[in-house]
Amino acid sequence: MTTTISKHSQASQVLTSGLNWSGRIGYFALLWVAMMGAAVTTLMPLILGAFSESGLFSVQQVGWLTSADVAGILLSSASAFLWVRKVPWKPVVALTLAGFIAANGISTSLTDFTSLLVCRFVAGLCCGVSYAIALAALGDQNNSDKAFGDAVTLQVIYGTIGFAILPWIIQHWGYAGIFQFFNISLLITFVLVWVQFPRNQRTSSQENTKIAVSPVALIFFAIVCYYFAQGLIWAHLERIGDAHGISSTDIGLILSAGFGISALGSWLSGPLAKKIGRPASLYLTLVLQLGCIVALMLMNQANAWIIYAIATVIYQIFWSFVVPIMMAIFNDSDKSGRLIVFCISAFKLGLVAGPPVAGFILASHSQYHVIVIGAMAIVVSIVCCHLASKQIASRT
Repeated sequence: MTTTISKHSQASQVLTSGLNWSGRIGYFALLWVAMMGAAVTTLMPLILGAFSESGLFSVQQVGWLTSADVAGILLSSASAFLWVRKVPWKPVVALTLAGFIAANGISTSLTDFTSLLVCRFVAGLCCGVSYAIALAALGDQNNSDKAFGDAVTLQVIYGTIGFAILPWIIQHWGYAGIFQFFNISLLITFVLVWVQFPRNQRTSSQENTKIAVSPVALIFFAIVCYYFAQGLIWAHLERIGDAHGISSTDIGLILSAGFGISALGSWLSGPLAKKIGRPASLYLTLVLQLGCIVALMLMNQANAWIIYAIATVIYQIFWSFVVPIMMAIFNDSDKSGRLIVFCISAFKLGLVAGPPVAGFILASHSQYHVIVIGAMAIVVSIVCCHLASKQIASRT
């Protein structure tokens, strides 16, 4: 069984192997743009904490400030299917990266709620534009599974570094330190993009290709379901450990270590999916993640620490493992290369929906009911991914 690689991706200018120096810089620039596109949401817990600890804003204002970036990202990325194949990529990415850098720089000196809210929304708009173009360009790679896997790996590594050093930075410089941390990485990204960035290789005839609605709808729903499950399960992993007598310090160390180790999952995603096929990779993820969930539900005080550590680390590895495969299926479901940008919307919709549903369940039931609903959502997600992949293969 082999993975299905989209035929149109052969038009890619930048390959993921056998690159000359210019191609390698362009591919690396692309990965850094994707990394910074996810930076705000990856490190959002620290951003929220920094706004809260500043003492300048109310609880409600902190919520609005934290969501302003996401709102901007959603707005610009959701509209990207209208323009992503029509604009010159390199100058637009360079311009929006410059806007992102400027918004971060201005944010460091703002203490007024309204001004900071507007500034963060503008930062999100700029971030969303460059992120949407990066996703489209990743989808143009010859091996989109590997390309998306590389992007997720770099995002995880960046998040791991951020979670390790930003608490110290926040302690000394507050939320201004976070935005300066972003800008250091964005400046490097800007230089890479200025040197080399992939061009849009899709022709107008490819852009106007009729979209197969069924697989697109299936994979979009699958990603929403999967991230809905994470909004239920991931948000309650700390509570599960606490309920079994594991200290908050140990829980934090285990989860942060698992986050860093999970880069292995995204790194191996492309090669393994190519070797055993996407369906086998999907169901491998399903079996192992459900096994981890069952282990967490059945552990007792005597074995809680070791079971919690092993289960949460494996769970995170296969979270990182399956997401690039989902993105590659999404990419192959649309030959126009425009709808891949809706991956961003699917991620956010699922994550936003999860916590409120968990709160509703907890009003009359337990955390275990939340976990079970999350597990069911994972099952639905993987089945929908398989069906979408099967439909794509039948059309090839």
